[in-house]
Amino acid sequence: MDKVLIITYYWPPSGGAGVQRWLKFVKYLPNYGIEPIILTVDPEFASYPQRDVSLLNEISPECKIVYSKSATGIFTAYKKVTRKDELPYGGFANESNPGFIQKIFRFVRGNFFLPDARKGWNRHAFKAAVKIIENNHIDVVVTSSPPHSTQLIGRKLKKNLGIRWIADLRDPWTDIYYSDKIFQTLPARWINRQIESLVLNDADRIIATCNTTRDFFRSKLSRGQSPEKVITITNGFDTDDFGFEKITPERFTITYLGTLAGNYDIEVLVKALDRFDTVEKREITLLFIGKTDDSVIAGLREEGKVSTELIPYVDHRKAMEFLARSAALLLVIPSDRKTNEMIPGKLFEYLASKRPVVALGPKGSDAGIILRETGAGKIFDKNEVNDLGDYLLELHRNFRKGLFETDPKGIDQYSRKNLTAKYAGIINADEN
Repeated sequence: MDKVLIITYYWPPSGGAGVQRWLKFVKYLPNYGIEPIILTVDPEFASYPQRDVSLLNEISPECKIVYSKSATGIFTAYKKVTRKDELPYGGFANESNPGFIQKIFRFVRGNFFLPDARKGWNRHAFKAAVKIIENNHIDVVVTSSPPHSTQLIGRKLKKNLGIRWIADLRDPWTDIYYSDKIFQTLPARWINRQIESLVLNDADRIIATCNTTRDFFRSKLSRGQSPEKVITITNGFDTDDFGFEKITPERFTITYLGTLAGNYDIEVLVKALDRFDTVEKREITLLFIGKTDDSVIAGLREEGKVSTELIPYVDHRKAMEFLARSAALLLVIPSDRKTNEMIPGKLFEYLASKRPVVALGPKGSDAGIILRETGAGKIFDKNEVNDLGDYLLELHRNFRKGLFETDPKGIDQYSRKNLTAKYAGIINADEN
């Protein structure tokens, strides 16, 4: 069986959407004749915004995992100075009103720790990777980011050992939607773009998670670079995650899963819910699971609105059960170019749950295209209050009749097994 080295900072017991991608690829790669070896940060030295120890149960006992330590200075200082045990989430959803100290740390992170503050792992990870490659005769290395500093490990391995290097980028880099929240100076932005350019041009393969990001990365390649080296392999769903007994929703619950950051505008939903009368509103619950910015849902808490429930981060298995207990699922895509380049990983699990998706955001986004192609739901922009209201009323009427399941078309292409087959083809091609 051919071996491949996977270098990823986020790995169980880390939680969050970013862990799922390689946890699932690693699960299915042996089916295609590939033995993955994982190099990740030692949890004792790691800085995880979220933890989910239940994910450790998904790792095969045969899976070889190597841990290496990391410098953690900035994160230790952050916790001491802010007296908070919690690190900032993606998009700073847990820092909707950052204080002076938090702003200082954002500035330091954005200007003195390039490309990111987790680069303290790189030196230790590189040494460990060299040993793994030499001891296991490995020819192909995959680096997964964020954190994008992990890509520099792959680049150094390629330069020093001549291995084939696949850069897997789950998110945009210098154009990430929260880039304006880290107060980068012009010189820091320039340096970060230069680092990004080195990675994009030196990698043998670049894997993006949606076509818009793929095209954007292609546009950044230097002259003479083949755009075909940048391809899309989306995130997906694992059918094993939905192996529980069929669940019938007890209430008309609309569930949002994941981080809801400050730039996630749901005002159109707040207005559309006014289409329901007082009695109907009593039958509706909006459930937000994960870190939620209070400013985003303030409008829902006004008198006369529907019931709103907030649940902190739950383990992945429990999250899938919450989806099954829902009558509809909420997806929010902020209306700016930078976030149009991202497909929330939760979308694919929404598809597998077979519940109608209510999406808010630009119709031309990659997520909107998937919803239209699969027929799993509808997407509405911020001006379509009446259309959204009509759709919600329709879903509510169907729910009263016991109709809450959807039958999305063509979603097998997003199963983790099929996506892993595609990835295995790339790895094998790069080995030959």
